[in-house]
Amino acid sequence: MKKIFLRIGAVVFFMIAVGHLACLLALEQMFAFYNVTYIYETLYTVGAWLPYVVTLGLVCCFTAAGLYGLSAAGDIKLPLTKLAIITIEILFALRWLAGIVMLFVRGFSWLEIGNLFIITIILICYARVK
Repeated sequence: MKKIFLRIGAVVFFMIAVGHLACLLALEQMFAFYNVTYIYETLYTVGAWLPYVVTLGLVCCFTAAGLYGLSAAGDIKLPLTKLAIITIEILFALRWLAGIVMLFVRGFSWLEIGNLFIITIILICYARVK
């Protein structure tokens, strides 16, 4: 059963990575959609290419997280799988907590609630890998 959850979590990560790739087609609009235009503008002042590089970096991170989920499920073999899964859990638990705080700071939005739902699924799927 644990393997099924890890595979589901990996698929979610791969879907997030593909979504970020799709965002490259309209990156400025996506930053505005998520109400983080100030981040885009800050990155853009350093270089017009930087928001794209950061987004591609996120694609790589989400893809790696998915691959480590498959590794923990035993489908592929990657080094430091336990450490990677623990790191993923910690980072996403912190992101979940930040999302809860943002609900109260920015107000309740369906977008943030949807993000928290996806993060909760990931945390459940990657929990307690031994």
